[in-house]
Amino acid sequence: MKRIRREACRYGEPGFDREYIEWGFHDRETQITEAQSVLRILNPETSARILDLACGIGTHAICWAKQGHQVTGVDISQTFIAEAKKAARREGVSVNFQVGDVKALDFTEEFDIVSWIEKPTFHHGMPEAIWGFLAADGHFIGDVRNPEHPRTRARTGNWRTWREEGGVFHLEAHETNEETGTRQDVWIRIDTEQGIIEEDSSTNDLRACVGRNLNTARDELTKAGFAEINLWTMEGVLFGGGEEPYWLWIVAKK
Repeated sequence: MKRIRREACRYGEPGFDREYIEWGFHDRETQITEAQSVLRILNPETSARILDLACGIGTHAICWAKQGHQVTGVDISQTFIAEAKKAARREGVSVNFQVGDVKALDFTEEFDIVSWIEKPTFHHGMPEAIWGFLAADGHFIGDVRNPEHPRTRARTGNWRTWREEGGVFHLEAHETNEETGTRQDVWIRIDTEQGIIEEDSSTNDLRACVGRNLNTARDELTKAGFAEINLWTMEGVLFGGGEEPYWLWIVAKK
């Protein structure tokens, strides 16, 4: 079994963010392809107003700006935003990059498109917030995994993390079984002063988890008021079901 070690994501911490730039984002070519796919599916009018949530180092936003669109990019990481601004200057385009928590934004302007590419959140009132950001007939687009894809059932992702808080050590271990498509999660809490060790664990079916995430996305977007919700492939084809592809777009129209 192939094992991958990785740290828990700590977006907003400069040290972590600088390292994440090296290994965390999709490669530039993939991000450009994603940005082009968004425009192909939504086919916005010239100079559309686009809000890119969790924009990272700005590759998608810059691609859209180069096509003449008015783009605002928001990310919690000052490090990512600094890199995004430098990249925009290199490309000679204007993008309104801002540091901010996507869960606590307050925009008075409206947008024709709101995007959240890579790990969109459909909890904490985000679908309602996205609805409020959009103009009439505006679209939200984000990426989700296909729960029927074989890679979902046998997803490699094994890692361990630990942290210390006030003399209490918290350890986590996550081990994926590629043959069964399950992942075991183990949590250990060690209190060095009281000599207490607590352990808890769970085993999850990865396909079921991804399926629940997709259903949650649909349910929460519907509750927020989106009436038209569809899945698309990166190639710009409406998804009709099946094991392929691994990544899909979820598109919701206001």
